[in-house]
Amino acid sequence: MSRQLFVTTALPYANGNFHIGHIMEYIQADTWVRHQRMQGSTVHFVCADDAHGAPIMIAAEKAGKTPQQFVADISAGRKPYLDGFHISFDNWHSTDAPENHELAQDIYRALKANDLISTRTIEQFYDPQKAMFLPDRFIKGECPKCGTKDQYGDNCESCGAVYSPTDLKNPYSALSGATPELRKSEHYFFKLSDPRCVAFLEGWTADGNHLQTEVYNKIKEWLIPKEDGQRDLGDWDISRDAPYFGIEIPDAPGKYFYVWLDAPIGYLASLKNLFIKQHGAVAGAQAFETFLADPATEQVHFIGKDIITFHTLFWPAMLHFSGRKTPNVVHVHGFLTINSGEKMSKSRGTGLDPLKYL
Repeated sequence: MSRQLFVTTALPYANGNFHIGHIMEYIQADTWVRHQRMQGSTVHFVCADDAHGAPIMIAAEKAGKTPQQFVADISAGRKPYLDGFHISFDNWHSTDAPENHELAQDIYRALKANDLISTRTIEQFYDPQKAMFLPDRFIKGECPKCGTKDQYGDNCESCGAVYSPTDLKNPYSALSGATPELRKSEHYFFKLSDPRCVAFLEGWTADGNHLQTEVYNKIKEWLIPKEDGQRDLGDWDISRDAPYFGIEIPDAPGKYFYVWLDAPIGYLASLKNLFIKQHGAVAGAQAFETFLADPATEQVHFIGKDIITFHTLFWPAMLHFSGRKTPNVVHVHGFLTINSGEKMSKSRGTGLDPLKYL
């Protein structure tokens, strides 16, 4: 049966070349896409560089470049990998592109109009040596759930727990090694704990068509009320303070979207950019909206298991409550591991270069 498909892989963070785990995912998705095309389906297969965040800003500063130039140089090195493994993306874009700035701000405004954005003052870690609030990935410590050491400030690579940096045990700054200080700042939140979001996600995740059984069983941990009636599904902090390389939050000077808000919107931005390239600015933008509004369009994501919470909780809720189409299927794979079970990681220097295998 001919199908109308919008297919993505996870966006690679633009702080280094691909490792073999990226290529494994792209080959999985590309094989599936080729099969669909052989069946006569129309497929739009897109990806992009995940370009924002403090880690990019800090890496660019060390390299003596602007963040934009740093990302452009990383992106310029993608071609030998994609061509070498015959990966057939229809479009490769960037989350720093104009389409993503516009879409991210539009989705935020829709969520705000739906009374799903709140603000409150929080305490967050500040590096007194670097004189800046620390991004999650530059705070390390012991996982508050399982106790694994050397974990990042947003999620544990060992047990998959998602938490706030302030939950870490024995935290330290990955920039300076200093013990971070708690300082107050006003932050913006997406109200995932709102009963409307909870009810939607309970239905969407339990549908039986969107997720593998193993993934659904994991996601249920966030949705099932505990003995005290509370859920692990809390409101999601979507803002970061300047200095930050990212997309500005409308009407909030000095505040930027957390990179994980605008990164998945980059899927939509890359698709919109593809239609603009094919049809021109005005007609392409209209074709993009028409395509996504068509009930026959299927939205399919291929991702790794470390980012299931973003793609099966935050992302569907963001789309649904901003009046947009939600994913039809999220295909999740495990990790390629190294050194007796350690997750392969660029940031830890354990990513194998796929070009060696060509």
